[in-house]
Amino acid sequence: MQKVHLYEAILLVNRGIDDAVRGLERLKRAKDSGLNAAYFDEKLTLFEMHRAELNGCFCNNVEGYERRDEGRFAKRHREHEKRMLDEVRVYQDVQAIEESRRLEGKAPRVRFLSSEEQQAWEQQYPKPPSDLTSEVQRRKGEQG
Repeated sequence: MQKVHLYEAILLVNRGIDDAVRGLERLKRAKDSGLNAAYFDEKLTLFEMHRAELNGCFCNNVEGYERRDEGRFAKRHREHEKRMLDEVRVYQDVQAIEESRRLEGKAPRVRFLSSEEQQAWEQQYPKPPSDLTSEVQRRKGEQG
């Protein structure tokens, strides 16, 4: 992971600011510090302001890296999906789309047959014998 060092660095900075804020709050509560509570409030506000500014700059810069990586990895994922796409995956994808359409109250675009309906459909439209299929393909080859 190349970006982990960036995230660890901002974590350390934020932890350090948290420690500094806790220290200032502890000094503010101490009776013998000799400092005015308003002074501590001002310094706490400055720490938090600088933290917010630093985190904002960090997030804006890292966002560009993340978007670039997102695009790069999405492209690699699409290539992987193209290689791995099979009829089972297609069936699952269509089923997921149809389920989301059902949840949205939309009519289905595809209907899945039950095993009984599939058998009835196959009886109505039987597959041609394999020798007939090969004969039809052979004749097409002769004509073409």
